[in-house]
Amino acid sequence: MTAEFDFIQSYRDLDEGASRNVVEARQKSFEKLSSSIDNMGQIYDLCRLAYQVEPFPERPWFEDAVREFDPHFVASKDKVDAGRIAALLLRQRMASSGSYAPLAILTTSYCGRRHSADGDVLTTQANEAFVAAVRNHRVSSGAKLGPAPKLKAITTEVDAVNSHNPLPGNIAKAAIDAAMASTDAAVKALSDSVRGPMDSARGDIVRLAEEVDMLWWCIGDWHELLDKPRTETAVGLKMVVSGIELGTMVRQLPGPYGAHGILRRISGAEADGKSSLKAAIKSLSQEDASKLSKDVPQASKALFPVHAAIQFVAQLGPAAWEAEFAKVAPDVAAAKMSPFELGIQAFRERALLGHGGLN
Repeated sequence: MTAEFDFIQSYRDLDEGASRNVVEARQKSFEKLSSSIDNMGQIYDLCRLAYQVEPFPERPWFEDAVREFDPHFVASKDKVDAGRIAALLLRQRMASSGSYAPLAILTTSYCGRRHSADGDVLTTQANEAFVAAVRNHRVSSGAKLGPAPKLKAITTEVDAVNSHNPLPGNIAKAAIDAAMASTDAAVKALSDSVRGPMDSARGDIVRLAEEVDMLWWCIGDWHELLDKPRTETAVGLKMVVSGIELGTMVRQLPGPYGAHGILRRISGAEADGKSSLKAAIKSLSQEDASKLSKDVPQASKALFPVHAAIQFVAQLGPAAWEAEFAKVAPDVAAAKMSPFELGIQAFRERALLGHGGLN
């Protein structure tokens, strides 16, 4: 647990009436849980709990850790408290991790239509963390500079000099060896000093290339995945498809700073209008849904509602998808969303899914 995160104060802010025994038990559970988080599956479990997205995770890692210090705790019964603990774990996690946790949190929040158990502090902090990560976005292509070259050994030459040198104690050899070692150290220091700026410059080039790709895509007015003009697509669906297509262009999270601006530009005067996922998907054909579909496991569908809806349309057709979707995400299908927000949600989901988001 990081020194900066004060669990006791944060927990008491959420439950002022909690007894000292409960707070102490929760702190011990928090510390154990915090040290055990090592994969995205656990992050998604916490997201479900923090946003009260049912059914709660079946994996026992969370409940077992809490029950170790409070045998009476049952996550399915103590839902609010489970949500508080999960929200605090995620808030602490954001301070020490990259873009995955904030993006997973924002994706689960469904652009604020779902509310976290800590009074939406989690959503606010995730948004701040993600914006900061985007503004400071530097991408590394993964290529590494090679090691500094080793100076060529001149053993034969040194031995020859030493054999013809009348000075005792191999003084000439020692002097030459010292000079070689000093030169080798200088070359290594130069290589190390260049490595950081080179990696940064390479990252900037990759990031700029990512942004240029998005800008040309925007200018093109063409849905690459559907092979049709954006102007011929209904506004809600246009923003869902646009968000997905932009998300596929993200080479490394968190993605470029201008992606949201591109989506707002595409939505135009209709950016802040009224729509919903149900209304947007209504005009999606089964054939086009198959082109957009991404396989999302049943257990994760509620966390990726846009892609879950598209997957159901691809599998079941436009007439039958709603009934199945209502079983996995009944809280968001008809939630009022602006076309711009639908684009943002689709973008977040596809960016996360495209970078190991389910692992």
